[in-house]
Amino acid sequence: MQKTVCFRLKYSVSCLTAFRQQHQLAERSNESCIYPSIVDMSVEGQRRHQRQLWYDSIKAMPTVEEKLYELATQQRVGLKKYILSAVPPTYSSIFFQRYITRSLLIEGLPNKLHLMNVEKELSDVKDVFNEVLHAYYCNPWQSNGLKQLSEYLVEKEAGAVLLNQLIAKCIKKLAMRNDHILKSTIQQKPRINSFWWHNGFESKHDRIYEKNICFKYNESPAFVIRMKEPLSSIVEFDDPLCATADVPNYDYHPKVLGLPFKRNWLSSVPGFWPGDPYEFPLLQVLTLDKLHKLLGKIENYDVSKIEDSAAIMASFGYLNATATYQGFTPFHDITYPLVTQTILTNGQDWKFFVYQLNTIAFHEDVDNKDRRNLCWASEKLRLFDTIEDGQVKGINEDVYRLLLKFLLNAPILKEGLDLKPYLGTDTRTEEEIHNMKYFFRKMYSQVREQDAHKHEVADWIRIYKNHPDAPPSPYVRLA
Repeated sequence: MQKTVCFRLKYSVSCLTAFRQQHQLAERSNESCIYPSIVDMSVEGQRRHQRQLWYDSIKAMPTVEEKLYELATQQRVGLKKYILSAVPPTYSSIFFQRYITRSLLIEGLPNKLHLMNVEKELSDVKDVFNEVLHAYYCNPWQSNGLKQLSEYLVEKEAGAVLLNQLIAKCIKKLAMRNDHILKSTIQQKPRINSFWWHNGFESKHDRIYEKNICFKYNESPAFVIRMKEPLSSIVEFDDPLCATADVPNYDYHPKVLGLPFKRNWLSSVPGFWPGDPYEFPLLQVLTLDKLHKLLGKIENYDVSKIEDSAAIMASFGYLNATATYQGFTPFHDITYPLVTQTILTNGQDWKFFVYQLNTIAFHEDVDNKDRRNLCWASEKLRLFDTIEDGQVKGINEDVYRLLLKFLLNAPILKEGLDLKPYLGTDTRTEEEIHNMKYFFRKMYSQVREQDAHKHEVADWIRIYKNHPDAPPSPYVRLA
């Protein structure tokens, strides 16, 4: 025992001597002396230190693919990921979704949009908008004659085709005077996946992975418009609205709400793979038909709250995936706000949202609880009153105005803003890059291997060679 104490004492003295010599050497050379961080030597303190070393290693990785691959492969075996979509599974989940995204709903759109003047653009495209609206709802070439308005409102993705046609008709004129529209792209039904951890849940055994639950968002909006630069922020991080806003506390365990869970890979896909130049969202469109399943389960519901919750979840999930492709992770918070605009419609009723993402770091190890995500919502607007005698009556031009304002909301980059502060120069070889892309996309694939050929071969092969009545043919390789 005495020998052990003497050994530890000699070791401590030698360490102190080494640090003093290092400090003296630094003073002579006028350099700063870097001391190792003080580590809490309790069991939980050492575990937290090990986790922090892992977070730091992820932060040092220079590419998005390496960061996401590390997060996915080094997760705890069998980790549950509770699955979420834009539409809450139950009415109670409305408040739960706001809690796990730490989102505050604000009635009314930001003043920035109210101050925009789009009367000139509206006068240029108003007649075209009305023609598209009339042709969509009063099409004499339909096989069964004119459909009733109620049939339009309940069909799948109601309103998405109309909105797509409205944007297609005006985007050429708008692009002539707006570079951000000229340098944008429209994507139909993109795959949106993202993941994050949220703390605040009780744990019987005081386990870190029980107190911090992993959530995974899956959705496919009707379409999105993406740009090369991000939209400018509505408020700054130090604004009182962002720092001290009151977000409802609804920390019931996901089991109580009946949320499904899976044990598959963590994935983050904002509709494209890393390297696409059109990285930042301008507009996201959701359709109200997604709410029908929930509305059929409940009575005396507040449709407005359900719509707001769907827009909040969709906006957060999309921006969270966008943030990971800029090098941020659930353990390395964003350094600048990200903004998207969301429209929820069935063709007749429209609701406009502006969402600002201020934080994605909700894990207990990194959560400072000093930021809130913000969502501004307009009132529900009706584009037209009714359809009578083959005519669309009571057109509300305020819907056109808001649509044009969303499209004309140009990004304004701050001088010196680094969009990818945690990414560096890719020093991998071509072979390493190719292998990483292969594993990365295979890991994120949503198609089972035995069914892959059904999704990856040409249509004519699927029809003529894979048909039950087709004659025997050579094995069809994946395209």
